[in-house]
Amino acid sequence: IILGIIQGITEFFPISSSGHLVILPYFFSWDYTPLYFTVTVHFATLLAVLAVFYKDIIKIIKSFFLGLSKRKERKSEDFKLSIYLIIGTIPAAVVGYLTEDYIEGLFSNPLMVAALLLVTALFLWTSEILGSKLEKNSENQKKLSPPRALIIGCGQALAILPGISRSGVTISSARYFGISREKSVRFSFLLSVPIILGSFLFEIINVSGEIFSGGPMLIENLLAGFISSFIAGFFAIKFLLDLVKRKNLNIFAIYCVALSIIIFAFFMITKIF
Repeated sequence: IILGIIQGITEFFPISSSGHLVILPYFFSWDYTPLYFTVTVHFATLLAVLAVFYKDIIKIIKSFFLGLSKRKERKSEDFKLSIYLIIGTIPAAVVGYLTEDYIEGLFSNPLMVAALLLVTALFLWTSEILGSKLEKNSENQKKLSPPRALIIGCGQALAILPGISRSGVTISSARYFGISREKSVRFSFLLSVPIILGSFLFEIINVSGEIFSGGPMLIENLLAGFISSFIAGFFAIKFLLDLVKRKNLNIFAIYCVALSIIIFAFFMITKIF
């Protein structure tokens, strides 16, 4: 339940969900989170996005298929958004597939997480400074485009590393182009759908045997993590969508820096004593 709540919150707050799933077991000397649990709670956060944005997602999908045969539909914002989401998904899909074996080894390295949390903080802080200046540009200069979607997607690819926040980097990448905070957050959440779904389908094949052979106790644990992750994720999305209307994301940058310092300090203390 605790890990499910943490996953649900940190998947959408720009503070790295994968990093927290490494840090918590490290702090409390738990076994590191098995892949089948991570896959389960990630699927729960996917459903949380669908629960919040289902109307938008239906419109985007409908517009995409209509646009394949109707030229007029291709000029609509929903069709353009569907193309941007496809383009933005490609980098993370390619990088994830090519580096799967190497990346898994980093999920037991808390010092790596601490260092990469500082990178996330840097993204958040600098994007707020630059984004606020660029918001004064004309609306046409602040719109999404295929090259910008690709760059944002490259940011999402970086988030394969534990400690780099997927939402943090994608929101920051959009903010670097002067895209408003609200639109950046919305695009970031929608961009999470295909990549989480793709990784779930890819990994579930590898872990399905462990899940079904684990017995009733394992199923109960997975259900507890799934339900808590879905509920936490749903409210985390709602909260962040409301927050960005009133405030910037610097509070999350400060959190990442503070958590990184705590990890380094904890590591030094455990080594000394």
